[in-house]
Amino acid sequence: MTLDPTTATLLPLLSGFGYAVAAIILKRATEAGAGPWRIGFVVNMTMGALFQSFWFFDDGQGGTFTFIAVLHALIVGAIFFAGQYFTFLALSRGDVSVATPVLGAKVLFVAFLAALTMGQALTPAIWAATVMTCVAMILLSGEWRADRERALRSLLYGGLAAFLFASSDILTQRWVGELGMTHFAPLAFGAMLMYSWLLVPKFSAPLFALPRRTLLWALMGGSLLWLQCLGMVLAISLAHEVTRTNILYNTRGLWSVVLVWVVGHWFGNVERSVGRAVMTRRLLGAAILLGAVFLVRR
Repeated sequence: MTLDPTTATLLPLLSGFGYAVAAIILKRATEAGAGPWRIGFVVNMTMGALFQSFWFFDDGQGGTFTFIAVLHALIVGAIFFAGQYFTFLALSRGDVSVATPVLGAKVLFVAFLAALTMGQALTPAIWAATVMTCVAMILLSGEWRADRERALRSLLYGGLAAFLFASSDILTQRWVGELGMTHFAPLAFGAMLMYSWLLVPKFSAPLFALPRRTLLWALMGGSLLWLQCLGMVLAISLAHEVTRTNILYNTRGLWSVVLVWVVGHWFGNVERSVGRAVMTRRLLGAAILLGAVFLVRR
């Protein structure tokens, strides 16, 4: 089964929008005093549980459950969990409009890893779009002078998360055929669910001490992250164009800025209180990002 060009384009674009909405929601949850680790635990449990529904479907590509095939799924789950770990550090100790664009460095890591490990041909348009996306990420990355230490933490944690998610994407495209998507995905995300218990010792208070509203925010954010992750899993495993898919997905940096400025205050987000110069720079970054999307739309 393969995706038609229109679906292969729409899935990562919609996933990018879903991620930006989820990031604002989860930022709201962490700022309610829950801390990143309890929220991260709830989110991972939600995603891991929802992916178990894949066992009830058959994509006709199921392989044999060999030790190596299962191990590969467990490895991808571990790498994705590590990426989630650093993502929550970036979101909790930085701003959504900084952390989310920094995560966009994933596309550069994907391009290099695809070339180094898979021998994937990278067209001049893909390379140009990759460079344009990275320039856009810098321009979209917020006001550095306001709190350099906070921004550097966002850069470090976001960059580590980007590398780990890029590795997860590359390995998924390489190994998913061993079991088929409907077997590989629930195994990988089921493993992530189990790894999430490592977060429990870091809880600032018992999980059930979370206010009901905060728990609701976390469940909503986790469900949205599952939906956008589902879109990316489908696009990567069925379209087989991991670099192009990630460039399209990188529009989440644009959406994070737009949503913070337009509706962020509905979620108690105050990041939009910046100057005209910052807004101009972000708009320029958005224009460059849209140009990168235009280059790889087909």
